[in-house]
Amino acid sequence: MRKYPYSLIRGLSSTQIAIIVAVVVIVIVIGVVAGLLLTRKPTPTVITTTTTFTTTTTTSITTTTSIPTTTTTTGPLVFYTWWATEGKVALNHLIPAFDNATGLQLQPNVVPGAGGTNAKYAILALIEAGKPPAAFQVHFGPEMVSYVEAAPNGVNSFVNMTPYAENWGLMNNSVYAVLQAGAFNGTLLSIPVNVHRGALLWVNMQLLREYNLPFPYNFSTLVYDTVQLANHGIHPWIVPGGDGGWDQFNLWEDIFLYLAGPQLYNEMIYGTINFNNATVQKLINETNYWFLNFTSYDYPGWQSMTWTQGLTLLVQGKVAFQANGNWLTNYAYDFLNTTAYPPLPQYINNSSVTLIETPFPGTQHYYALVIDSIGIPVGPQEQQALQLAHFWSSYQGQQIWTKWKAVTYYKNATDWFNTPAQWYDYQQLLNTSEQDFVYQLSDGGVFDDVFAQINSGLLTLQEVGPAGLSAWNSTLVSAMHEEESEWLAAAKLGLGYLGFPGHPFAGYYPPWVTNPTAYGLKPTSHEVSSGVSMGQILPIMLISVGGGLLISEAVISRYIRFPKL
Repeated sequence: MRKYPYSLIRGLSSTQIAIIVAVVVIVIVIGVVAGLLLTRKPTPTVITTTTTFTTTTTTSITTTTSIPTTTTTTGPLVFYTWWATEGKVALNHLIPAFDNATGLQLQPNVVPGAGGTNAKYAILALIEAGKPPAAFQVHFGPEMVSYVEAAPNGVNSFVNMTPYAENWGLMNNSVYAVLQAGAFNGTLLSIPVNVHRGALLWVNMQLLREYNLPFPYNFSTLVYDTVQLANHGIHPWIVPGGDGGWDQFNLWEDIFLYLAGPQLYNEMIYGTINFNNATVQKLINETNYWFLNFTSYDYPGWQSMTWTQGLTLLVQGKVAFQANGNWLTNYAYDFLNTTAYPPLPQYINNSSVTLIETPFPGTQHYYALVIDSIGIPVGPQEQQALQLAHFWSSYQGQQIWTKWKAVTYYKNATDWFNTPAQWYDYQQLLNTSEQDFVYQLSDGGVFDDVFAQINSGLLTLQEVGPAGLSAWNSTLVSAMHEEESEWLAAAKLGLGYLGFPGHPFAGYYPPWVTNPTAYGLKPTSHEVSSGVSMGQILPIMLISVGGGLLISEAVISRYIRFPKL
């Protein structure tokens, strides 16, 4: 039984999302009508000095005009977020400082779920209904455009944060790649508040030392350690299933980054990866193979576990490996009384060190960005929300916030972080080449509906095993087609790529930027074809192509073990 027996992320179709949104709108309307019937006169809200976390929302009716209003309301500033663990700890440090500095009251509305798996849809529903929160957590990257495309007034429903970023000094003082990752053709629609690093592996060093196993600096050593631990009766991996497929997505994309490198990875951000290319087909096959291999060694009961439960098992020495992002470092420090260390010899060889955070083997030269940011809808509290964004993104705000969560994007930070692993990630952020950045697919790198499709598809693949490969490949091709379609819709709004004019993120322009007429971006648009049909690609992806990997029954039976489900 999963902790969340029903999750929105289990492969929602557009129709299902529309139904959910309609239900949410009906609930909101009923709540408003009830409020009007029960309250004849408006009652002012009294501000208190107590910081509260809530999982309910208060909806008010406002008059919409074409000019952004600066009207001040008397209620607290409600901020929608999914930070329920280590992020909540960081908020507990930020909120009092913000309240004291501004005289405002910040009230988080927490919708729990790993990577925003549930909060995204709650926010999306409110935005589509024309009742957005005053401010909300959003990943940089394509995720923000999901909200733009759902909003009644499109991009005009949100505050353009570009001039504020300039006035606040972020353009000059931040790591440029971070800003590129959240700019759409030069327009910032949210303000970054921290930089997480994805494509990481957590390693229990005590287990490796106990069995005299080498540290997995490279992929072949990771495979070797996995097999050796299993031979000693240890379950090497924890890939939890209780987050609805998000953990599976993390592992799959990390393997793909190792095999394919950053450019093909970033092509997935845009959905432009060419499935008709024999090399791409081979890489997808290999990624699927190793995903099934590692998940075949998963810890019993993985189906209902969450990422936090998985990390607890790892720290306890019950498993050796977990793939995820460096929010695990913050969680281990806050809740498990365990400090994560970087993969340096002085820590690997230190018998008192248990937890090592390392780039996923083979990706040491790449940096997978996961950037949390604050989005601000146009509305009666936008001025207060701008004060929040300004404080949060200031050097002072960053010292408070990123001590407890992720790292900062300021180029001149000192080591104010709680853990050595954070300082290591920060130094790597400063020293990564432009072309070696990627935006992590599972945490903002794809649109929300594509995120849901891939999560569901990979969770099913792990549950079913090799028999599910055909369905998974179909899901992946469909998801990438949808990703491309949504980027083309964004391009029609002038938001068609990540980065600034002349400076695209990771040095890559999607093809509709370099050849827009081929993609129908003029008023007389035409249908975009991928040049290959589903019927053509799926059989090819399951057999050897141009020297590619053949996932046959013989290979499966020889190298992959599957737990009883």
